[in-house]
Amino acid sequence: MASSVQSSTSSSSPQRSLSAWSPLGGERFYAMTRWVMVVLLGAVTQFLTNGSLWPINGDLETLELIFWLYAGFAFIFTILAFVPAAASIVSLSYLFDIAFISLMAFFGGERIVIFFPLYLVPLTYAAIRQPLHIGVLSGALAAVAYMAAFIGWRRLIAPDALMTMLDYVALALRGLTLAIVPWVTGNLVERQSETNRWRVAQAQQEAERALQEANAYRDQMRSLYQVALALGTTADYRQVLDALLRESRKIVPYRAGVVLFSSGQPNELYVAFGSNLAPGDLNRPLQMDAGLAAALRANTAQTITSFAQFPALQQIGALRDCASAALIPLQVGMRVYGLFVVAADYVLQPDHVEMLMALANYAIVALHNAQLIADLKEEREKLLSREEEVRHQLARDLHDGPAQSMAVITMKAEFIKRMLERDPAQALAELDELSAIAKRTNYEVRTMLFELRPLMLETQGLKVTLEQYLDRLRAKAGNTAIVLEASDIEQVRLGSKVEGALFNMIQESVTNAIKHAKAAHIWVRLRRLRDQMLEVVIEDDGVGFDKAAVLKSYEKRGSFGLLNIDERARLVGGRAEIDSTPGKGTRITIFVPVES
Repeated sequence: MASSVQSSTSSSSPQRSLSAWSPLGGERFYAMTRWVMVVLLGAVTQFLTNGSLWPINGDLETLELIFWLYAGFAFIFTILAFVPAAASIVSLSYLFDIAFISLMAFFGGERIVIFFPLYLVPLTYAAIRQPLHIGVLSGALAAVAYMAAFIGWRRLIAPDALMTMLDYVALALRGLTLAIVPWVTGNLVERQSETNRWRVAQAQQEAERALQEANAYRDQMRSLYQVALALGTTADYRQVLDALLRESRKIVPYRAGVVLFSSGQPNELYVAFGSNLAPGDLNRPLQMDAGLAAALRANTAQTITSFAQFPALQQIGALRDCASAALIPLQVGMRVYGLFVVAADYVLQPDHVEMLMALANYAIVALHNAQLIADLKEEREKLLSREEEVRHQLARDLHDGPAQSMAVITMKAEFIKRMLERDPAQALAELDELSAIAKRTNYEVRTMLFELRPLMLETQGLKVTLEQYLDRLRAKAGNTAIVLEASDIEQVRLGSKVEGALFNMIQESVTNAIKHAKAAHIWVRLRRLRDQMLEVVIEDDGVGFDKAAVLKSYEKRGSFGLLNIDERARLVGGRAEIDSTPGKGTRITIFVPVES
């Protein structure tokens, strides 16, 4: 506490000192200027007296005596200029300057004109430092003193001096000049002061405006930070959009805020979330028009003041009477989530839209993260379900195939043991049948192992593995012909994970075709494209299916099938395209990257 008081005292002391000295700033400068006048008067006195000003002795002339008195006066008032208490006296010292100059002019005789310019210094000081009326009175006083010195010299000291009318006219003009110099100078100073005051006022206004803008920017940055913090701590996209609408209203007051998402139908959006929506607006489907399509494809926000080009937005009751709206696409890379629409009763300024865009960018990242987390959870559930499905399928295959065969082999072995004692010839025939069953069982087990993990894929490549696998599969295909077309891919190099995923996708596609397509032919075609991609086409001439209907009921069917192919392709950096028409077969095209 003591230190703070001491600090306050020490900081206020210089301020008091500065305020005490500041009025004397002009006087100190004038005191220095006076010494210039002293030097000039000394030179004039030396010239007029033809004597020597130094050393001082008792033979000084009157003009020399006045000069030294003026020098002493200048010395005293120079000291007083540094004494704050003498400020009032120092401010009137210019009157003494006028008096001394007038005395020297009086004794200067016919050379009086030489003293005329010296009056300008104290009169200029009076015009600047004194009020205008005081400056004008000082000018009149100087004019009277100057003319009185001239007339006094003419009447008292040199009555015989010859003076013409022109001399009197010149005297009057010089007197008039001395009288008007403070008035002209004072008005010029006042005008300049007004200009300076106006500039200072303008600078203060600009400083206040800059401070307000800085405070507003600080508040906006604080809001953005709070929004980023709020959005960064949630993994629920509903909470993300709710925060987006809520925080946008704090930064840019709006009338209505709407988030549009795809409904899953071609060229259709719907109102997924909103603020201040009219009854019936939420979940309202909207057919995408050209304006909305362009807004979704744009990489930046756009501001509209008319909804004429956006008939779909006119269907939203909360937007109909708004003066303007900002359309902000919610997208990350090539993935478009939807459109954020902010409408207001006033025209949104560019800085408003920039703030909304910045806020939307935070929300897009949070939305993308939430989507990734949701996708990850969904993938985990699918993988777990897939694993369970594979276990059940494997159990069924083992039960229907090798398990049944092993039971038959066991029974045959017991039967042959008894037959060896009674009918050895019949036992040999039964042994031949047992051997055939064992070979078939061994083949089935190896086929199942091949399907689960084809070790050949790691040693002999994709083409040879497919040939071996499809050869084994033809035994199960019945009357369906399986054709492999894979020329010129021996040099294709895929990553081990890509090859494994691609083999599984081909396996699943062919298996689905065998089970459901009822096709006469299944073609498997592989070819390398120019853009470092491998194209794989699995096509059949079977019954086909309604793709839209299958995808719509996909979650209810509890099967992974076609969707699993597309997901696996995306996981290895590729993509899958599925085309099917009832009665015209199915075509599955898979693209995966090739190692360079």
